[in-house]
Amino acid sequence: MYARSVQCLLVPSSSLCSRVASLCNAAPSPLSRNHPQTDLSTTRARLLYQSKKRGILENDILLGEFAESHLPKMNAAELAEYDKLINGEHMEWDLFYYISDRKQPPKDISNMATFRQLKSFVEAKKRPN
Repeated sequence: MYARSVQCLLVPSSSLCSRVASLCNAAPSPLSRNHPQTDLSTTRARLLYQSKKRGILENDILLGEFAESHLPKMNAAELAEYDKLINGEHMEWDLFYYISDRKQPPKDISNMATFRQLKSFVEAKKRPN
């Protein structure tokens, strides 16, 4: 779709035109299944923003602070798992209840390494300094 639009703007025989078309038609990586960017720093920036702007103040604070401290250390697989955790099928309040031990999380969430890291982070926040 985009490749055709770009091709209309460029000279059809241009090598740049064919390069742009090939980039537009490339298969997305698993990390970017819903998002076009694949660069890890861009993914980290997107996840940091999404962690801080949840719509529920409690999650904004907990996920935002967790993301600030943990996202820089995560590899591509961990970032994809964290993305699935915060942007998955579960409601925002349910996610808060899972990380605050008010509700038992489903197996798909409780088995995630990033969820266990998040739970440890939240538990450490509960302890007085």
